[in-house]
Formats: sequence, C-alpha cells, structure tokens
Amino acid sequence: MGVYRPYDHLASTMKLIHNSRRSEYRVPFGAVVAGTTVHLTLRVEDADASFLVGEVRTWVDERGEELIPMALGENNTLVADIPCPETCILWYSFRVTCTDGSQLNVGAREGSTGGEAVTYMGRTDVPSFQITVYKHRKTRPAWYERGIVYQIFPDRYARDKRWLERAQAVVDKPRKGPGKHLVMDWDKPPVYERNEDKSIKSWDFYGGSLEGIRQDLPRLHAMGVTAIYLNPIFEAQSNHRYDTGDYLRIDPMLGTEEDFRRLATSARELGISLILDGVFNHTGDDSLYFNRFGNYPGTGAWQSEDSPWRDAYCWNEDGTYSSWWGIENMPDLNEKSDRVRELLLGENGVVRTWLRAGARGWRLDVADELSDELIEDIKTAVLEERPDGLLLGEVWEDASNKLAYGKLRKYLLGDELDSAMNYPLRDAILGFLVYGENAYQCAERIETLRENYPPEALACCLNLLGSHDKPRIASVLGGGPDESQLPEEERGRFRLDENSMGLAKGRFWLATLMQMTLPGVPSIYYGDEYALEGLSDPGNRRTLPTPDAVHDRDMLNMVRNTIMLRRALPFLIDGTLDAFAYNDDVLCYRRRGSDGQVASVLINHSLSDARSVRVPIERDFALDLISGSDLKRGADGCAEVRLWPLGSAVVYSSKEQRLQKPLERGAGVIAHITSLPNAGRAGTLGAPARRFIDHLAATGLRYWQVLPVNPTDSFGSPYAGPSAFAGNPNLLEETTSELKRAFERFKAEGGFTSREFFEFARENESWLDPYCAFMAVKDAMNGTSRHSWPDELRRYHVDIFADARFADRARYHAFVQFRFEREWTEMLAYAHEKGIEIVGDIPMYVSDDSADAWSEPEMFSLGKDGMPYEIAGVPPDRFSATGQVWGNPTYNWDHMRKDGYVWWLARLRRSFKLYDRVRLDHFLGFHNYFAIPAGGTGADGTWMPGPGIELFQRAFEEFGPLPLIAEDLGILTPGVRALLASCGFSGMDVLEFADYDIREQIWPHNEKVLYTSTHDTSTLVGFCQRSFCSDSDEHQAKYLATEIIRQALDSPATLVMMQLQDLLCLDDDARMNVPGVAEGNWSWQANEDLICDYERKIAGVLSETGRARA
Repeated sequence: MGVYRPYDHLASTMKLIHNSRRSEYRVPFGAVVAGTTVHLTLRVEDADASFLVGEVRTWVDERGEELIPMALGENNTLVADIPCPETCILWYSFRVTCTDGSQLNVGAREGSTGGEAVTYMGRTDVPSFQITVYKHRKTRPAWYERGIVYQIFPDRYARDKRWLERAQAVVDKPRKGPGKHLVMDWDKPPVYERNEDKSIKSWDFYGGSLEGIRQDLPRLHAMGVTAIYLNPIFEAQSNHRYDTGDYLRIDPMLGTEEDFRRLATSARELGISLILDGVFNHTGDDSLYFNRFGNYPGTGAWQSEDSPWRDAYCWNEDGTYSSWWGIENMPDLNEKSDRVRELLLGENGVVRTWLRAGARGWRLDVADELSDELIEDIKTAVLEERPDGLLLGEVWEDASNKLAYGKLRKYLLGDELDSAMNYPLRDAILGFLVYGENAYQCAERIETLRENYPPEALACCLNLLGSHDKPRIASVLGGGPDESQLPEEERGRFRLDENSMGLAKGRFWLATLMQMTLPGVPSIYYGDEYALEGLSDPGNRRTLPTPDAVHDRDMLNMVRNTIMLRRALPFLIDGTLDAFAYNDDVLCYRRRGSDGQVASVLINHSLSDARSVRVPIERDFALDLISGSDLKRGADGCAEVRLWPLGSAVVYSSKEQRLQKPLERGAGVIAHITSLPNAGRAGTLGAPARRFIDHLAATGLRYWQVLPVNPTDSFGSPYAGPSAFAGNPNLLEETTSELKRAFERFKAEGGFTSREFFEFARENESWLDPYCAFMAVKDAMNGTSRHSWPDELRRYHVDIFADARFADRARYHAFVQFRFEREWTEMLAYAHEKGIEIVGDIPMYVSDDSADAWSEPEMFSLGKDGMPYEIAGVPPDRFSATGQVWGNPTYNWDHMRKDGYVWWLARLRRSFKLYDRVRLDHFLGFHNYFAIPAGGTGADGTWMPGPGIELFQRAFEEFGPLPLIAEDLGILTPGVRALLASCGFSGMDVLEFADYDIREQIWPHNEKVLYTSTHDTSTLVGFCQRSFCSDSDEHQAKYLATEIIRQALDSPATLVMMQLQDLLCLDDDARMNVPGVAEGNWSWQANEDLICDYERKIAGVLSETGRARA
C-alpha cells in the first residue's frame, strides 16, 4: 500500500487565483516598455503551494511557445518573472501540476484577455492573458493628445461665395463614366442616383469647399476644437473621395492647393491643426493611375500592359484585378511596386507633400489592408517631416491584438500607428446606453482597453461617437430603426419624434461626458452638435445647417460644457483610470492626477430608476461638478450620491492645498475707501482710513475688502477707468490743489532724482510710463477718447515724454502715483499693525479708453486702427432679449498664452503688493467669456474659451500659493466649478442668491466666502424688506437682518464678509451700486457717529460667535 498524502487529488478543490489588473498578481500593470521584466503571481488557496509545480506558458507569434518555471513565493503563492526584451504581443497562461500528476490550466475568461483568471480542468488550449510590449515614441504629438478633434465631410460642410462657379465648371467638363450633378438646395437630404444594377449613375455634390471650412474656423475655435480631421480632399470621381483620382491635386470641387494652404494657415493661427485622410490601399478606377475611362492624360494601368502604372495594381492571370472588398471601381494598389512607394513615400510623394503644405497628421483608411512594413515606412516619412506628426489608423476592433488576414498586427508596438479610431470605446458606450449591456460589461470593456493599449496609444485614441461610416449619433441614441428594413432613400429623411429626441439628448449628455472624460482624444462628427439626424450612408452625410437654420443648440451646449470640463481638469487627459460598476445600472470610473486630484465619473443608464451609491472621497468634503452639490464624507470614508434616471455626477476631491493660499477663519467688512467718513469730501487714505482701521480693530474684524482702488470712469465706478494698474488720485488725502503745490515743491527739491522715486519708477516702469503718457495726452486733449486723438498719438511711444506739450504733465502723474504708493503703503502697514488684512479687487476687463489698451493693443481684441473688433458682454436672457454689451475689449488670450501671460502676471504682481488678498471679478471669464462683434448686440455674440487653469498654474509658478477669492456668481457650468475646485480658490456665497430660506438657517457651501450682501446687490436690510416683510416694514427688516448676520457668523463658513451698510442696519437708500444703471452709484458714505454706535454691538456678536480676531 502507498502512503496517503493529503495533497493528492486536490485538483477539484483548491483555488488558483490571478488577476492581471491587480498589483498583487502582476507588476507592472498593463502594457510595458521593451526591456521590462513582468512579475507574475498565482495565489493558492485550500492547498499547500509547496507541493505544486507551476509553469507559465508564454506565446509570441513568430517565436512560439516557452515554458517558464514558477518558484514558491510568499504567502502560499507561485511566482515567476517574465522578461520582455523586444516589442511584441506576449500571451501567457499558467499550468499547475499536482503531486498526483494531474494538471490544471489557469487562463483568462472566455472572450477576455485580462482580468480575473479562470481555472480550466481537462483543457490545455485555455484563453491567454495579454501583455503588450512596446517602445516609446521620442516626440509625442501633444498638440493632438491634449486637444479636441472635429471631423468634416467636406462636400457637405459649408459653401463659399464662389462655389457655384467652381463646381459648375467641374460638372460641365466632359468625362466618361458615372456623372456628376449639383444639388442646389443645401437642405435637401442626400439620395444616391443609381442605375438598375445599383451602380452609381451620377454623384451628387452640394458644393462644400475648403474656403467654406476656413470661414467657419472661428466657430470651431469657439467650441474648443484644436484639430480638424478631413475626410478625403483629393481629386476623385465620387463625393466621398475614397476613390482617389489624383493624390497630388485638391479636388477642384473643393478648391485649389492654395485654398488648402490658406486653410492650414488660418487654422494654425487659431491653434487648430489639420489631419488628412490617407486612402493608400486602393485608388479609384477613374484615376490618373488606373484611368479606366481615359479621363486623365497619359496611359493608365487599365489601358495598357505597357503603362508605367501597370505594376501599381494587383493583376490576376485572367486580366482581372483585385479590388477593395470586391468593389471594382476601387482597384487595390500593389504596395510592393516601386512606383507606388515613390508615389506615397517619395521626396515629393503624397505623405510628405501635404505635410509640407500644412497638414500635421494622417489617418490611414482601412489600415488592415496595409502591411506592417508599409505602415512603418509611412510613419518614418511622417516623423521625418514633422517630429510631432500624427499617424492614426482606421481599426474597428482592439488595435492592440488585431488579427487581419490571419496575422497578428503590430499597430501599437511603437513603429507604426500612434493609435487608432476608438470604435471599441464607442461600442462600450452605446452598448451601455442603448443596446442593453450592464455597467459591469461596460467597465470590462474600458478596463480591457486600459490594460491592452500602451498608455501613449490610449492617450492618442480617437474617441468618436459619430462618423461618416456610422448612423448619426442622435438617431442611434434616440432608438432609431433597423435601417435594413428601410429603403436607401429613407436613410437621410428619417427623423425622431419629439419624445425620442428627448431620449437622444438625455443619452447624448452621458455619451459625451464619457467621451470627454475617458483617456483618448474626443472627436465630434460635424453636425452632431446640432442634433443632425440620419441613418447610414448617405443619411449620415447630410449638410451642416447654415447658421440661420440652426434651431436646436442643446447638444452644442452639452459638447461645450464637457469640452470645458475637460480643459479645466487636465488630469482627465493624462491621469490614471480605474473603471468598475456599482450595480447593473451604475458605471463608475475614477481619474486621478499626479497632484492628488481625483474625479469619479458616475453614469446611471436606467431610464426609470434612481440609484444611490456611496463614493470614496479623499477629504472631509467633495463636490459634484455636475449639480454643484457639496458632498460630506461619512464614517465609512464615502459620500452618498443620488443619481436620477439617465443621471450623472462627477465627484471631485483633492488634497487640501492646490494653488490657493488658505484663508484664516474670521469676518470682514466691505467698504470702498470713498465710503469712509470724512468731513466735507469722500473718504480717503490717511487719517480717514486710519480711523476706520481703528474701528475695525475694536470690533474684532479681521478683513477689510476695499474694492478696486484704480482710477475711476466719469461715473465714479472703480471697475472701469484709464488704468488697471494705477492708483486713484482721488483717494489721496491731499486735495487736487494741494497735490499741485506739492508737485512743484517736489520738482524744486530734486524729488525726481531721489533714490526713493528712482526705485519706485524702476519697479513700476512697465505700467507707469504708459499711464503717465496716456494721462498727459488726455489732459492736453481735454479728456477726449483716445480714438479722437491725432494719428501720431494713437499709439504709445516714448517720444511723448520729450514733447513739450506733455512732458510736465506726465511728470505730474508720475508724482501723484508716487504719492499714492507712499500713502497706500503707510495705510497697509497701519492695518497690519492692528491685525487687519486688506482684500482688494481685480476687475475682469479694462476700459477701451485706457492706458492699457493704448499701450499694449496686441493684448486685446483691437484692430490695427486701435478700435475694438470684439467686446465683452452677456447673451440674451429673460431679463434682456438682446443681452448686455459692456463695451470693454476682450483679451487676446491666444497672444497672451504665447508670451506666458506676462501682462496678467504683472497685474497680479501689482495687486499682491497692494493687497493681502485679491478678489477676482467675473471669474467665469477665465473659464469662458462671451464675445460680441463690435457694433453688435448680445444676440450676435458667442462663448469663447478663456485661459483656464493654465494662467493660474503659471501664476503659481511665479508667486507660490495664490491669495485669491473668485467671484463665481452667475451660471455655473461643470467646467466653471471644475476650474474653481482645481485651483482651490474660495468662491462666493451671497445670501440674496441662496436657494433656501435664509431666515431658518444658513447653509454655506464648502470652500466659499459667505457674503451677507455685496456692492452690486441690495443691502441685507433692503433684501429682507423686499423679500420677507409685508408693506416693506423697516423695523422688521432690520430685526431679520440682524438675526441673519448672527446666523451667518455662527455658520461653518471660514470667512463671513459683510457690507458696512449691513453692519449698520441700513436699507437700500445706502446701496452702493445698481448694475446696468450708470448714474447715482458709488456715492454712499458712512456716518462716523453711526459707526461708533454700532462698534460695541459688532464686537459683541463677533465674540459670541467666535469670529473675533485673536
């Protein structure tokens, strides 16, 4: 008898565990760089691993199988190291032999290449796990990776003024073969005109052109588009142009090579790059090379065996030829032909010619039909012309392990494609939202891409929802019909009913949110932003509506909002990814940045059921960027998020310190310096300011928000004036006559040669000189606008200081600014001595009639004549059918970006010297701003992208933590919330705009400064009178306002800011400013006796609520 051993016959009971996506089983994760060694672990349960023999079976095409023995690891595991010296797709599985000789094979789940392992009994050919081994690209196409692509089918995009003359000439040109005809009605759905044998009788052309695209570039730029992918633009017989006739000639229907170069130049000026469609597997039979119909000069391959192009095609012995998928008008090119290689790759070949003409990358049509060798050679040519050039491939499946014609392709290993069109992601999104797949299946699809694709290839995937090869995304999301049941002519005429379109829009938001927040480069198919409908070809190639025919902008707003969200959180581009499901309905994927920022994207695909899930968050609080809801961390480290049917959330959290300088807990007052008590005149620096600081110190207030102290306009507003840098002379303690006398003494005593003045002038030279020159000229011109000045004075130049008409007056303004600097510095030091911090204000825009616009016009939207061509404002709303036109020139952010935001850094540097903290007015404008053509109304304007976080990151590099408060009032989109959250700046909660009853309790939002009112709103008493008191009872309103202030001070808000009028219980007679009303503002002034009366009351409530300054 044998000896019984307890580890015999355990094959059916022990567990062998491996998960290729978890670090305890495989390190490093996913695709690896050639030269890496991958460490694999197999965990054993219900058996002793020391009695087992493990092997890793690897397979590499062209190398075959290798068995690698496994060693005994820690904690009852078997381990092995797999060397990956060269680029390849390496497949692996495990073979475990028990003591009785029985074997178990451990591999991937059926149909999978990664994730949790499955133990197979009695089967050796188990599904393997995949390791993609690749090499890095030296120079990555960052212009593309961090961008937004817009795909255009050129014939159907936009006409230009000369389209008919040009197109008619092409149509009228005698030619054999299928005909061409023009469709005059731009809005007519496309229908193929066929012969009885279903071949095309005549191709329909609508007259879209390259110039039409060029003229629409500003719209695309405003949307956030940074690259255009053009379907083929070279001469061809058809309207789709995938049957190339001449690779080196722009189709005359579209324009000329000069038109292409002009398009590329104009696009480049707007930061937009061009990607061309390379159809290199086949040509058209009606081509310069094949020339079936004799429409081209010379002898084509069809016409004679002696044709120089004969071996450019693949001929059979019977005289027939191979063609793409058997379509005879698309004969296959013979890529081994020297003539073909020269045509495509030569010094003056297709690839190089059009890159030199202005393209920045190529998309390879039907990449499966091209050999690895040819793709590698195309990549070489691209990179020789443009080191950051792009090569994408049309691959419909997982491009990392694509089998084409029985061969495993090497697309993503480093020498060929940068990446491919991300049809697998499209399938995942639509499977989850439309076709009945659950959240687990969607997460698995996403994780498979993450695991199989090299990170840089994943970053370069073209994340499409719609394309010229698929039905329109609106029609798909709205539950469009099975098109196989419809006649071809109905494909372009199909329309969703109202309810179905509503469903399409609900799903489109979710699809677009996923498209913009998952790794890869989002691609918008032209017209999808306008809910264009249609089934497959030709229905998916309808014309783009002209501007006056666009009536539905819901999807456009969704696209813009998700693009701006992506811009605001750069880690959505390059952060890590982890996808999983909470249940069948709720998908979650988490993106994490290297700086600690985290966003969890949640999607509920259910049409009928709301779902609640608990989401892990990093800190005590998080923010849903979609709804704006604050989320609180529970004892389990999670926050609860409720998702309505077709609901979504982006839960943002981060480390506490981002770009901001943290606020200290306390309370403060808002009072412009002119509002300070001062017998006989408006408040000033000097004694009036010191007295007010004494009052603040006595009350225990910590902050004094002074609003802007720049020179004002003629209506007294500090938010508009002749300089964004200078101090307001009217705030000086001296009167104008006293200043003039002091100026004369200063000159006489040699003040302009003193060291103190020299240091001041040198430190502030960049703004001081232009300001003094501007004011000197303005004084000489009796205050008239700069636009009315003589031509020689329309631009700043230093010769003005030598002009006797202006020299002395310029020196006077320099002296006044010197005095302002001294008095301000003294006031600031006195405030600090008393424990008071000064909060300043930066207006978003500058005045057109200002030293800033005059001296640096390139920083603003000003033409060569100095006149604004674009001005700021707001769009029409329920308060105004034409919107608002503010009159300020917008910023030329593209120019500012190129020089590193030098002007804005100088403005911030000046502000940080004047103030302890700075409130940024109209913070939304840094995210996106409303631009109105000069002379237009708000109805003519459009939203344009601002600088986003890039400006503030640059400022952080320059100054360190930024002491900024953001005025984030107005319509807050997910992108605005994301920008504010990622910067870490405190926003503003204004009680008048609260969406709850502030009489019951105050509920401040996280990371917000709580304002009882602002200079632009009613006073708190005035608001209470209007909102809560019958007959505007003043006594009741004052009582309510007092209680609300107490509640605000007792709230969790870190900082509570109160208008001086609120502390003094004043009604709207004391209101500081009414927006939109020019006169009667900025004139209120406090009463010294009233401040004294309230001083003790204020101190008491601050003490009782724990707000008093220590």
